[in-house]
Amino acid sequence: MTKNMDSIIKELDTTMGWDRHFREIKLTAAAYDLSHSAAKQPDNKPRNRYRDVSPFDHNRVKLLTGENDYINASLIDMPKADRKYILTQGPLNQTSGHFWQMVWEQKSAAVVMLNKIIEKGTLKCSQYYPLGTEPLQFTDTGFTIANKNQQVYSNFTVRYLDLRNDITGETREIIQFHYTAWPDFGVPESPAAFLNFLNCVRDRDVLKSSVGPAVIHCSAGIGRSGTFVLVDLCLIFIEKDIDFEVKDTLLRLRRQRMGLIQTVDQLRFSYCAIAEGARGMTDDTPDVVSSEEREDSGSDYGSSSDDNQDEENPQENGKNNHHDEENTRKRRAQDKSQHEDMHDEKKGRQDPIAPADNIHDRLDDLPPLPPPPPPPRKESLPESNNNTDANLRKRKASDRQEALKNHVTEIKQKMKDSEKRNKRHAWLPYFVGGAVLITVCSAAAYYFYKGVGE
Repeated sequence: MTKNMDSIIKELDTTMGWDRHFREIKLTAAAYDLSHSAAKQPDNKPRNRYRDVSPFDHNRVKLLTGENDYINASLIDMPKADRKYILTQGPLNQTSGHFWQMVWEQKSAAVVMLNKIIEKGTLKCSQYYPLGTEPLQFTDTGFTIANKNQQVYSNFTVRYLDLRNDITGETREIIQFHYTAWPDFGVPESPAAFLNFLNCVRDRDVLKSSVGPAVIHCSAGIGRSGTFVLVDLCLIFIEKDIDFEVKDTLLRLRRQRMGLIQTVDQLRFSYCAIAEGARGMTDDTPDVVSSEEREDSGSDYGSSSDDNQDEENPQENGKNNHHDEENTRKRRAQDKSQHEDMHDEKKGRQDPIAPADNIHDRLDDLPPLPPPPPPPRKESLPESNNNTDANLRKRKASDRQEALKNHVTEIKQKMKDSEKRNKRHAWLPYFVGGAVLITVCSAAAYYFYKGVGE
């Protein structure tokens, strides 16, 4: 099986056939006629992180209590591998209580988290678990979660959480496995680093059928989550000597949750991790994780803030992975269309409700602010002040000149008006005198002719 996997990888690398292989999977899955009407109900739409990622109706997880049974989660059942998983989106602020309700009702023993809270300045998941000693309480569903202890490794953190049902008073231990070195729409540093994490999860017996299905999530619950499940299943098939094809296995998974494996890189990485895991079975390689590798453990909660999650860890890269990584770099340089299946998560859509108190522990993941502008040089200040005073004086002088000009114009106009009035008044006595003289003469002539007539 290992040789067969290696030959498939080599052939696809040589022929640059990964894109074609990925498109075939997409086209086949696109023909599935599977309904997801519950996710489109008006009351349920606010519970979806992304419009284009919905659980199918036939296998969606239903909440057992409460008025609304909807949560964006899918139950993945693979009987041939004796495995069950719950794949879900990163909880929203308004669905974090539903998330823990689901964990409780499904009797899950583990949560596998494959994303960071903030990636590239975008909120990808609500802070649904406590980082410090202060518990988180979700009054809408009646659950309280507390962080008892944690172990921090180079690429992941293991947290031991107490989940308490506030209604019944019962408490269960939930182990959270948080992979902190998996970039959004990317792949882990090496197959060995990822298999190290997968083996750590497996060693705690939280994936077996004797406990409830493990809850696995990234941001949308399809890309990184699909990669995790596909590699785990195929390695089980190899362990049990069951014939399988990676493509067929992925198509069966896509019948249970849409869009699993989002990019060509994730598909190729899955093949490489399966081949590497198969080699590890025959080489009797001991578990890479050991207590000596542990960077921190116990009650030092301050170290779990994932401040250094993006740092490279070259010590984790096994010698057998250099060839795979070199081929990956060559293929990326020759093919720039590898992300054609990216959904709207690439556009930076965020949690619709993101209060500041939920992300204060992740501020180091945000892009740095631009530096403030330099202060003005001291020697330039007096000159600037002088220029300002001079301009002010000029403006005042101009205003005074304008006011004076207007005042002079007004006086001249008044003088002209006065001269006109004086001219009219100078002729008035002559007019009056003439009128009186004419009146007297007329009266005298009237009486004179009247007397002569008598």
